[in-house]
Amino acid sequence: MKTARVAFPYDYSRMEAVISEFLGPWRTMDFDAVVSIARGGLVPGVMASTSLGVPLYAVAYSRSDRAVSWFTVARPSRPSRLLVIEDVAGRGTTLSDCAAFLLELGHDLTIFALAYDSESRITPQYGLKIPQGFRAWFPWERESITAAFDGTLNGPDRPEYTYASWAIDLDGVLLMDLPEDQYQLALHDTLAQRDLLPPNEILPRLDLTDMTIITGRPEQDRQRTQAWLSKHGFHGPLIMRDEARHTSQETAAHKAQAILDRCHTHYIESDPTQALNIAYRTKVAKVYWWDGRKALMVYANEVEQNFS
Repeated sequence: MKTARVAFPYDYSRMEAVISEFLGPWRTMDFDAVVSIARGGLVPGVMASTSLGVPLYAVAYSRSDRAVSWFTVARPSRPSRLLVIEDVAGRGTTLSDCAAFLLELGHDLTIFALAYDSESRITPQYGLKIPQGFRAWFPWERESITAAFDGTLNGPDRPEYTYASWAIDLDGVLLMDLPEDQYQLALHDTLAQRDLLPPNEILPRLDLTDMTIITGRPEQDRQRTQAWLSKHGFHGPLIMRDEARHTSQETAAHKAQAILDRCHTHYIESDPTQALNIAYRTKVAKVYWWDGRKALMVYANEVEQNFS
């Protein structure tokens, strides 16, 4: 599977950082209110309105008939100087139709989007232009990044969580993870021993038969790894580490990049340190540490270096 664009994750820390960058000029612009476009603009709208000390209102948009209506009962008086907030300025008509609706009511608009790119129908006055080949990824639309959701043409006929895309670690999840020093002392014997291992008795309670496997094993082990997987009924895509790009010490970085490249929304990892590293790098993906019996969701954010 090859996805069209790589996930560009916006966790809540990144959203705050992007908004904070513009608070200085915004505070000189005497906005009367913030108007968010529901639902993607609601979270950044709360962040901006509280930081500016102005009221928050919201409009709703119906893609089927391109109708704009007030989402909140209260609405700004006319005319008002408004900061209009959306999560992404995309190729669709949501932002342009909502802006037209507010302009027709006589309001003066300044538009902010957390993300936009060269294909955006509207270029906002403020926002973060994401690199070419990337796609904005938000926590409230986690599954919208997947190939399955793309197939709906943004018109899903079932709950969005059902479009999730899972991937899983190999050693330590599907089979026993042998001690690292065994590989260093007797590489070929240890590899042969690993090839004979059966699947673990306790496995994650998911359909693993066609699930993508992202492993730290090097690409040179593909043939024997694929043989073991096929023998035990695991037929999903196998993503292995390219030693020209990532060393064995950079396994977590390899796994995180594969998750973003392939737009997976969930990942199960057997090593707790790697799980934290992957969660820190992927931001929006749900990362679980598998302890051999159960999965524990992990979160990781950078903290200040001065712990005193």
